[in-house]
Amino acid sequence: MLVELSDVARNADLVMKEHSTQPRIMLGHTSSVLAAAFFKDGRRVITSSSDKTLRIWDVQTGASVGAPFKGHKGWVRSVTISPDDRRIASGGEDKTIILWNVENGQKILDPLVKHTRDVNSLCFSPDGERLASGSSDCTVVIWDAETGAVLATLRHDSLVLTVAFSPDGLKLASGSKNNTIRVWRTIDAEVLLEFDAHQNRVRSVVWSHDGQQLVSASYDQTVKFWNSSNADQIDKPCAGHTAWIYSLAISFDDSFIATASCDDTVRLWSTKTHQQIGQALGHTTWVGCVVISPNGELLMSGDGDGKVRLWFIKNILEEYNAEDRLKEELDAANTLSTPFLPDIARSDIQLARNESSDDCDITSHHSSETHVTSSTRLFPSLFDNLPINTTVRNACIAGDLHTAEDILNQEIGTDGDNCASCASRSIVMARNSDWDQALRDAVNSIAIQPSLMGCISKGIALCGKEQLWDAMEAFDLAFTFATHDSTTINLLLLIKAVALFNAGRRDEAIRRVQDLAITCQHSDTLPCSVVNSYLHVQLATISFENGQYLEAAEQFTEVLITTMADLSLRTALCEPRLKIFTMLFGWDLDSLLRTAHQQRCDAFLRADQVIEAVESYQYMMRVIDGAEKTSYLGWSTTFKQDCIARCVAKGEEAVVTNDHARAIKLYSAGIGLDPSHDLLLVRRGKENMGQNLYAEALSDAEQVRMMCIIFNIVLMLSIHR
Repeated sequence: MLVELSDVARNADLVMKEHSTQPRIMLGHTSSVLAAAFFKDGRRVITSSSDKTLRIWDVQTGASVGAPFKGHKGWVRSVTISPDDRRIASGGEDKTIILWNVENGQKILDPLVKHTRDVNSLCFSPDGERLASGSSDCTVVIWDAETGAVLATLRHDSLVLTVAFSPDGLKLASGSKNNTIRVWRTIDAEVLLEFDAHQNRVRSVVWSHDGQQLVSASYDQTVKFWNSSNADQIDKPCAGHTAWIYSLAISFDDSFIATASCDDTVRLWSTKTHQQIGQALGHTTWVGCVVISPNGELLMSGDGDGKVRLWFIKNILEEYNAEDRLKEELDAANTLSTPFLPDIARSDIQLARNESSDDCDITSHHSSETHVTSSTRLFPSLFDNLPINTTVRNACIAGDLHTAEDILNQEIGTDGDNCASCASRSIVMARNSDWDQALRDAVNSIAIQPSLMGCISKGIALCGKEQLWDAMEAFDLAFTFATHDSTTINLLLLIKAVALFNAGRRDEAIRRVQDLAITCQHSDTLPCSVVNSYLHVQLATISFENGQYLEAAEQFTEVLITTMADLSLRTALCEPRLKIFTMLFGWDLDSLLRTAHQQRCDAFLRADQVIEAVESYQYMMRVIDGAEKTSYLGWSTTFKQDCIARCVAKGEEAVVTNDHARAIKLYSAGIGLDPSHDLLLVRRGKENMGQNLYAEALSDAEQVRMMCIIFNIVLMLSIHR
């Protein structure tokens, strides 16, 4: 009877959950959830974590089943289940792969050792006889899943982040850090296809269940569909995420996919229309993995806080259908309403779209000169519309807020009804983080006479006080002064986004900026690009200051990849028209790239990734001009000294553990910073000799000999003087 009551209670609980739009949260991991897989029975799911463990969960009860799987010595980045549900394979930071018995949680074989860096992805072949692994050592290894023997090693040109067998097992797809996808024939390891798939690293690849399509997700925030026979792209990408996509899953009927992203959301997409289904499913931090149950009714996602969320997809789809009907009603109502709309991102973007559409019609009948004219007039026209004392404006741009405040105090003292001076002083007070005074000045300015500048200053001040609802209302009122000018509207949207970012709503702010760039792509998007780059540098800086050095390094890298590839964006950083962001928020756009370069180097070094730190420094020195290098001198000297010391120390550690190849790489990295460093040359020469690399050892010895000769000559000359 007790068992029957327990079953009834469990089923009742599941029914209640199915009628809820909220996920079931399953707790157990003590750190980030990085990968997951559903069992074929659909009743269990397994997750892997940076806490070095794996856990099996009962999706009906939300409880962890049995003890955690323990055996890895670092983050467990990948997990997969054999087709018969009897074996689990896991791999990660410790460079090994472990095969587990599902029933007893024991290792089936000794850990599989072949890779020399992190194991990022694993996949069983459909017959369960082979296992594929993708690694940061730029290889894919095919293993015999029964014996653990290496069957083949496939070499990439860059880090391999994802692998997937085709449904018939005859092909294997792999995605890489260099933005490419390769399709291999498994019988002989021949590359059948290789193509540039994305603008950033390919993080996840899956096959459709008929094998006709490949679907890929990338750090460029898009999902793309490909013909698996010829690599032709199928229709438009899925776009909507505002940060890197970490994980991708496809339903068993191929009707929809799910994506997990660094923007703290999971999203569902139609494979037919490539449109988003419903609202984004929110987490409280980045989402590392997502999987779909075999029956397509459940979705599981794991995040950076170690939480596992179970979503009931049928209910989400019903909610989406209801919201879609409501949206149609709202859209119909909006066609009869005034341009003054409530503060939701959709209305902001729609307003910008309406205003920019006229420009699109005009530019379509003219040459590219129209775009250039639009670009050069954007922000100066807004400066002209803002009644700010030129001396005050220049002082704010120069960071001399004391002078700006003194001038404005005198103006207000002379004329207490000067609304422009009150609004300007509000901006200065906000720059000083004196939010109470900033709000008082803004309110006084609007009380004297409502104005564009008054509403902007009030919105900024309220964001500073974290009164976001009132702030959004103030920004909305500012649109009434835009007079259908798309230039002013676009800038107001950017100012609003920056204020939100500064108030802690960072993901929402970046999403707004990116949505605006997409909507207004036929007009001048450089301001959006500059703001987007600056905000991402700020995000990376926050990660750095929080001690998340590797994450910060990756974020700085992404900003630099985007910025260095776009000459117009790099040029725009120095344009006077963008100084309005310096005036309002104190942004130092001139040194943005310098900051990103330096902190990227420091982040890699603090993350103990010394080789990457050296490579980042060398890249920075290649791309900056000679005049800039002098400003780096003090930092550069200290950084190189720290790197060289770390190369020596870690090289010694590698020698002790007999990792001679790594020791040579570390010594070479240090020599790259100081080619005359005799200690590094001697140690590298010794390692080269030990590895029978005689030519390299002789070259190192010759360099040391030449330095000794030069030293003796200099010494003799100094004595004879």
